[in-house]
Amino acid sequence: MPENRKFNRTASLQRCAVVSPSLPSPCLARIINQSPDGLLLELDREVAVDDVPVSIYLADEIRGTIDYDSPSFLTGFIRWCKKDADGWSGFYQAGIQLVTTAPRKDWR
Repeated sequence: MPENRKFNRTASLQRCAVVSPSLPSPCLARIINQSPDGLLLELDREVAVDDVPVSIYLADEIRGTIDYDSPSFLTGFIRWCKKDADGWSGFYQAGIQLVTTAPRKDWR
């Protein structure tokens, strides 16, 4: 079945954390693949599909840490989340639709 995607995906294994008001604590994750408008995440727990924006903080791969006070993070919405049926690990996968928080150029 052909995929109707605007952008190609690129593989990634970048570690990150999902922060949301609907989560009791940050949820550690790994970006499986990415495109300019979305991410596929692998998580060890289920996250709720909601219209509340989430923040995605990328890990510093050299230090192995995540700076939750950093002003640099991605913003998006969790569009789907399901248990990885093809894997044996028990991980979940979630699709994130990225949004921009930069002001539009036509705003005055």
